[in-house]
Amino acid sequence: MGTETMESPSLLLCKGLLLTASLLTCWNSPAAALLTSKEMRFSAAEGAKVLLYVPDQEENLLSFSWYKGKDVNENFTIAHYKKSSGSLQLGKKVSGREEIYKDGSMMLQDVTQEDTGFYTLKTFKEHNQQEITYAHLQVYKIVTKPYLQLNHTSVKRKSVSVFTCVSPDTGVDINWFFNYKPLNITERVTLSSEKHKLTISPVWKADAGIYQCEASNSFSSKKSNPLLMVLAYG
Repeated sequence: MGTETMESPSLLLCKGLLLTASLLTCWNSPAAALLTSKEMRFSAAEGAKVLLYVPDQEENLLSFSWYKGKDVNENFTIAHYKKSSGSLQLGKKVSGREEIYKDGSMMLQDVTQEDTGFYTLKTFKEHNQQEITYAHLQVYKIVTKPYLQLNHTSVKRKSVSVFTCVSPDTGVDINWFFNYKPLNITERVTLSSEKHKLTISPVWKADAGIYQCEASNSFSSKKSNPLLMVLAYG
C-alpha cells in the first residue's frame, strides 16, 4: 500500500486537487513529550465548505496528524504531514473531500450531516511539545419550505379556524405571519406547544387576511406560500 507525497509545503493541494485514499505510516513521538489539549467548535450548513483552523499552530511545527473522531490511532487517520520532507501521507478515514494545509488546518468540502462530529488534530513541535485539539463540527440541514393547511379557507364569523404548518424537518423553529407581519398571539389566537398549529377561536372580521408560517434553524429559514382566509357571510 503506497503513500502520496506533496512537493509544495506552502499550501498543500493549493490547486484544488482533492485527497485520494492511501494508508498512513505511523510516526512515533519523542519520549517524555509535553502534551496539552483543547477543544474548538465549528459549524456549517449542508453543502458548504468549512475550514477547521486552529490558531498558532505553524510556529515551531514539525509535523501534524488529523483523525476522524477522538481516537488518535492509525485506523482513524485522515492525513499526516511532516514538515522536514514536505510529505503528506493519507490515512484510512480520508473521504476525498479534504484539503490539508501546512499550518495544520483542514478544509472539508460539500459537508453533509454525516460529517457532524469530532475531528482530532495532533501536532508535534520543537522541544518535545505535543498538542491535541478536538474540533467539533456541527453541520446544519437547510430547511425545507413548509406549507399551510386550513380546515376551511372560507369561514364564518365566531367559528373556529385551525391552521397547520407542515414541515418534513425536525428540530426547526416555527414562526407565524399575518398580512406579512409577525402574528400577534392573544387569548383568541393561540399556538400549539410546538407552534405547528395556529387556532383562532372565535374568528372575527379582523382575522381575514393572508397567513404564512416560517420554518428556521441556525443557518436557514423558509416561509410557506401565502394562504388567504376570507370570511363567508350569511
